[in-house]
Amino acid sequence: MSIENVAGELRSLRARLEAQRANTHYWPTKEEEHAADLDRYDRRMIKAAAMLGVEPPPVRRGAEFLFTDEDRRLLESRLIAAGLDVLASAEESQS
Repeated sequence: MSIENVAGELRSLRARLEAQRANTHYWPTKEEEHAADLDRYDRRMIKAAAMLGVEPPPVRRGAEFLFTDEDRRLLESRLIAAGLDVLASAEESQS
């Protein structure tokens, strides 16, 4: 898997997470879907960090999520500094 593929997955997951947060409607699996997407996002960030030689925050084994929100923001900023802007939309990253 290339860093471009991982970057695309990260951006797609990030957009999905933001859309879930912004959606005020409730459905029975909303929390589970969000948790699964957040777990995938964290795992892809760990993969991207390894590919780019970026130090991730310590993983919180046994906790509900691998990272806290603060840890997640820290890793996002480290990835951005390494040239991978996970906050950019797919359109922005291709221009």
